[in-house]
This record gives sequence, C-alpha cells and structure tokens, in this order.
Amino acid sequence: MKNFLKYLLTGSLLFAIYSCNEDEPMPQIAPSLTQAANSAGLTTLLAAVEAIPGLGTALTSAPAITVFAPTNQAFADALTAFGATDLPDLVAKLGGAQNLETVLGFHVVPAVAFSGDLAATNTFTTLSGQSLTVNASGGNVTVVDAAGNTANVVTPNVEIQNGVVHVINRVLLPEIDLPKPNLVEAATDAGLTTLLSAVTAVDGLPEALLGAEAITVFAPRNEAFAAALEAFNVDNLDQLVIKIGGIENLETVLGFHVVPAVAFSTDLAATNSFPTLGGQNLTVTKNGNTVTVTDANGVAATVVAADVAIENGVVHVIDKVLLPELTLPTVVEAATAAELTVLLDAVTAANLGGALLEAEAITVFAPTNAAFAALLAAQEVTSLGALITKIGAANVSKVLRFHVVPATAFSFDLAEGPQSVPTLAGENLTVTRTGNNVTVTDIAGTTYNVTIANVAIKNGVVHVIDGVVLPTLE
Repeated sequence: MKNFLKYLLTGSLLFAIYSCNEDEPMPQIAPSLTQAANSAGLTTLLAAVEAIPGLGTALTSAPAITVFAPTNQAFADALTAFGATDLPDLVAKLGGAQNLETVLGFHVVPAVAFSGDLAATNTFTTLSGQSLTVNASGGNVTVVDAAGNTANVVTPNVEIQNGVVHVINRVLLPEIDLPKPNLVEAATDAGLTTLLSAVTAVDGLPEALLGAEAITVFAPRNEAFAAALEAFNVDNLDQLVIKIGGIENLETVLGFHVVPAVAFSTDLAATNSFPTLGGQNLTVTKNGNTVTVTDANGVAATVVAADVAIENGVVHVIDKVLLPELTLPTVVEAATAAELTVLLDAVTAANLGGALLEAEAITVFAPTNAAFAALLAAQEVTSLGALITKIGAANVSKVLRFHVVPATAFSFDLAEGPQSVPTLAGENLTVTRTGNNVTVTDIAGTTYNVTIANVAIKNGVVHVIDGVVLPTLE
C-alpha cells in the first residue's frame, strides 16, 4: 500500500508538473554570444574575437550589448578587398591586433537594441568610441560605417543572454590608420609590372627609393611603357634600354619620374617646377582635378590615378613615360671609350670625322685595333702611314666609308638572315643576323663577327667587329 501511495503521489506530482508546463511553459534560457555565433556559423567572427586576448570574455560578461555580426562571406569579401589571403593576413593589412580590436568594437553597441526598438535613423556610440548609423525602413535594417559603406541586416533579433545579435553581410570599418604600402607594394597592387622591371634593372635603385625620406613618384602604367616601346621601335624593355644608351640613362629616365619631396594633388599650385632625382626639373600643372606632367621634350602626361599614399610619400599613376634630356656619346667619344685608337687615327687621316659627326643617322661597323693589325700584316706594312702610302689615301678613305651605313640599325632591327645594305663607300655590305649573332661580309666574301653590338651614339649606333671589311679597291 505504501508503495502504491508512493507511486500515486509521484504520478500526481508529475501530472501536476506536466499540467503546469502545458499552462505556463518553462522560460527558455537565451544562448551566450559565443553560442549564438556558433549556431549561426559565424566561425570567422569567432576566430577574430579569439585573436584579441580577453575580448570574448569582456563581451559575454558585458551587462548589455547589441552586436552587428558579419557573416563568413562578409569576412571573405573583406579579405578580397584588402588583398589578404587569410584572417592573420587581414589583421596585418589592417595594421595589427590593436586595429582589429577597434574594428570588432565598432560592431558592438553597449546597449540592447532589437529591430523593433529602432527609429528610422539611429546613431549609436560603439565600443570603439566611434559612432555607427543604423537605419530602419519597413522590415529592413541597414548599418552605415565610417567610410559610408552600407551593410544589410540579413538575420535580425537573435536574442542572447546579455543583449541581441543582428547578422550583417559586410564587415564595418571605423576610422583607423591603415598601414601604408611601400613603393614596390603599391606598384604591384596597381599592376605596374613594367615599371617594376625597369626599376629592378638598375642596381640599388629599389633600395634607394624605399629608403628615401620623402618621394613623389609619377609612375607610368604598363600601357605607357608599351607606347614608349612602339615609339622607339623596340619589342621589349631590354631593347629600349639599349636604344636610350644603357642602364645609366635608364636610371636617369626613372629618376626623372621621382621628386625628392611629398606632393599630393591637393598640395599643388596651378603650375609647379620640381627638381627630380634625374637631376632635371619637371613641370607639373593642375587645372581643376586634372594634373599633367610635362617632360624635357614638351610631351605632357596625364595623372590617371592620383594620391596613392605610400610609406615615404605618394604615387601618381601617369599615362606616358617621361623623357629627360639624355646624354649619348658621339661616334668619336664611343670609339675613344672602346679604345679603337687605330680607327680614330685612320678617320683623322682620311678627314672623315666631321662627316661622321654631322651625319643625320649612321651605323658604324668599327674594327678593333687587332683587326687593323691583321690588315697591316696582310698588306705587309707596319703602320697606318705605310698602308696609306701603299694603297693610297683615296682607297683608305673608301675602306673606312665601307664600314658606315647611312641609317641606324641596332642588331635587333635587322631581319633574320643575310641582307645587303648600302654604305658611304657606294658599295653594299652583306650583314647577316643569326639569332643574337651578327656578321659582316665584304666584297671579297670575307666574313667577320660583331663582337660588341649596339653602342648607342647621338646619331646612330656602333657595332665593334673583329676584322676590316674591304670594298673594291682602285
């Protein structure tokens, strides 16, 4: 009996409890912020919060909060916008953990605001100390960040133990000092690959620019370099460097694009003259929002992307390559530098120096001293004077003029295979290009090699050869 009564009492109690549960359901316990974020699959947000020591605990223990919680896709979009590969990379691009904490705090209001509590326009002070604008219209809620970007609330009113979560489709950005890229990073981000190749070709130049105290760079875009290649009738940057006179002149050209001071477009007067690292002044003109840069030849380039801040200054992207005044040697200076002393003596003896210097365009196949020594031996004489005596001054002059083509032909300008080219001697010289190798063949069929190609001079080009080519002699 006692057992029966016990079961009866127990059953009655259970029934009473069940009846109470039916009449008045037990209140549900709201999840914590962490539990709600996990349930909503906001794993990237949770990882970001965990990256700041103590932040998770501070949020869950706060007396009242409203959290605008970005989805994983919102964080993925932020990675793309910042060019980041993952969350740690994004933190680095934001400027470190301190800025990440500011960003996360900008998503949290220290008060409870369900969507039904909102006015049409609301301004809330966030945990970051900055204000956030929240707009409500009908059933839609949007949040506007410091940059004016708008996020949509995609899941509102997720109640948590100490407030409410609204899931949003964008990461909100407060006002923060983002780390500035260096020049190389900015050029890479802007896709200025040809400029980077040109700068890298000059030993020490990247380090000098990165280490400079303050610079303004007028940076030609790839299309500007493509136009320069076309203007110089070359196929690539290497050929362009050869035609302008080598790496030293390339450094002058690149330096002509760099001002050793910081000048944002807002700092400019209507007309400005700036000294450059190339040692020559650059004219910069501002007309309204249009900025142009004029080079030594009077050619104007337009700034197509202004005010890209970098660690030590600013970059303005331009649509043309700027050209300073370049120094190229004369044919005499080039021969002197190459120590072609016998050739110089022969030119002087034949009184051809003036004609070569004054010619509009020439290609000179310049024999080495050893080449002249071989010719003297073949003619069984021991000096240039003796050669002139033996074959005559007119023939010596004709020999020299047979080495000069009245047009400019760098090795890469030549067609593949043999070609017959006119010379100042009135007879044609056979020039053959085989890949990167060039040979010259004279009237007798004797062939010599170009040993040093493409020495740019003021009015053409010099190629050093290992033999003296002979025309028909009188």
